[in-house]
Order: sequence, then C-alpha cells, then structure tokens
Amino acid sequence: MNENRHQLSAFWSLTCRHMLVFLKNIPTVIFTLMVPLAIFAVYILFLRPMETSQIKVSLESLLPEVIENESLLHQFYSLADSWMIAGVLAVSCITVSLNTNYILVKDKENGMNKDMVSSPIDSRIIVLSYFTFNFVVTFVTNLIVYCIAMIYLACYQIYMISALDFFATLGVMILSSISAALITHFICNFINSDAVMAPIVAIFSAAIGFLIGAYLPGDMMPSGIQSLTGFFPGTYSAGLFRNYMMSTPIEKLLSDPALSSHVEEIKQVVHSFNIYISETNEVKVYIDFFGMHVDTGVMTLVLLGAVLVFLILNLVISKKNNLFRFNRKETKKTVSTEEKIEE
Repeated sequence: MNENRHQLSAFWSLTCRHMLVFLKNIPTVIFTLMVPLAIFAVYILFLRPMETSQIKVSLESLLPEVIENESLLHQFYSLADSWMIAGVLAVSCITVSLNTNYILVKDKENGMNKDMVSSPIDSRIIVLSYFTFNFVVTFVTNLIVYCIAMIYLACYQIYMISALDFFATLGVMILSSISAALITHFICNFINSDAVMAPIVAIFSAAIGFLIGAYLPGDMMPSGIQSLTGFFPGTYSAGLFRNYMMSTPIEKLLSDPALSSHVEEIKQVVHSFNIYISETNEVKVYIDFFGMHVDTGVMTLVLLGAVLVFLILNLVISKKNNLFRFNRKETKKTVSTEEKIEE
C-alpha cells in the first residue's frame, strides 16, 4: 500500500513538474496555441472563399433561387465553415500533441531521464506522467480553439450547435487527444535532440492536414492522397468531428420551408463534402476507404484500436528505450570503476 502511494505521489509530482516547465516557457505556450489558430486564419482568408465559391457554383445550377436569399446562402456557407473547423480540431490534436513532446525530448537531451531512472519510480509511472501532461495540454488547447470557432460562427449568426452535438464533440476531442498523445509519444521516443525535433514538428504541421483530409474535401484531392488518408487515425478523428458539427446546419437547411421541396438538390450540394442524407433525412458524414463507406461506429473503433495499439507499444518501448534506462556502456564503466576502487 505504501509503495502504491509513493508511486502515485511520484506520478503527480512528475506531471506537475512537466506542466510547470511547459507554462514557464511562454513562447512555446503561445506557439502551441497559435498553430491551430493560424490554420483557422488561413482558412478564413484563403480557403473559405474557394470553398464557398464552389458551393455557389453548385447552387447556381441546382438551386438558383438560393443565390438571391442572403440568409439561405449563408446557411449553405456554414457547411464549409463547420467542415473546416472540424478539420482544424483534428489537425490541432496532432500538432499540439507533437509540439508538447518537446519536454520529453529536452529531458532526454539534458540527461534528466537519468535522474528519473535512478530513483525508485516505476518506468510506467514516468511514461504515464508524460502522457497525462501531453493529454491535458492537447485537450485544453483544442477546447480553446473550439470555443473561438464557435464564437466566430455566432458572430456570423450562422448556427448554434445543439447541446447533444456539443458534448459529443467534446467526447471526440477527448478520444482524439488520447490517441494523438499516445502516437506522438511513441514517435518522440526515437528522437533524442531538439535539433531533430524542430524540423519534424515543422514537416508534420505542414503535411498532416492534407494527409488526414482536413483541408480539402476528398473529391478535390488526387486519388492517391484520398487512399492514403484512410491509413491515418487522424482521418477518422476528423470524420467524427464532422459528423457532430455538420448535422445541425444540414438539418436546419432540410427543415427550412423554402427548401422543403429541394431535398434532392441539397443532397447533391453536400455530396462534395462526403455527406449523405438518408430517405429519413438522417445526416451522415462518411469516409471513403477504397470504395467502402466508413460510418461513425467504425471510425470510433479505429480510434480505440489506435489507442490500444500505441498504449501497448509505449509500455513495451519504455522497457527498452534509453529514456528509461542507463546507457549500457555507462553502466559498464561505472562497474569497472568500482572494481578498480575495490582492488
């Protein structure tokens, strides 16, 4: 019992230590928050006009009367906004989590890991402390970004998300943050210096949005990229976010009296976002995986599977990685020195 209390106390102390080190580095805190906000700003300034113009072209051929109705037109534009905000959240889970691991890499570079391993702390507790710290920072940062995005939508009076969708989105955010924290922690186990970490973060931050289909609808990407996105857990995170963030604006469109007789036309407009509306007007956002439609149940299972796989991998590697053991050569030198002293 005392041993368990000691390990729990060590876990809490290490987690708090990681958090304090992170918060004291103000530039890193600001950069961590600014990365997803910068992506959102790029969308508003550059990608949004492109996507809304595509919607407008579709409406001109299918629902020309909507073009003259400013209120209805903005409701259709809200589809692009909701679609992109969901993508930003999915990307943010990965980029924020990866950037937060700089403390893990710094500890390895500075030799702090040797102080930890020399103490009577279980290596799994050390892993758990880094993971918990990573998860908390990732989740809180995404929650801030999510609130800012909702304020943006509210300012345009586009739509307000339902309470059920809000809590469902928070659930997806928690699952996505856990998955991202485990995956990025596993990757950073193989990185031993900040000089290597910095370019990896830069490359991942630039590429991951395209690799998980967060920036552009599937129909606008090359077929090879579309197929590749299905192998990244972040793709399914984006799909879950979109299911819960896009159902409200689409249902609002379907219930509008002015569009009640144009359901088929609406289906064609939203099809470019991989959104499908059933005969009972049930809204579903699918992921196309080699011609198969992946629904929300399978998306959730994929993320849970990623959590399980990388949890096991992190526990296994904690026993073998240099982060949680002394270098064998250094150990041999120490033993050799002690033998000489005894002689």
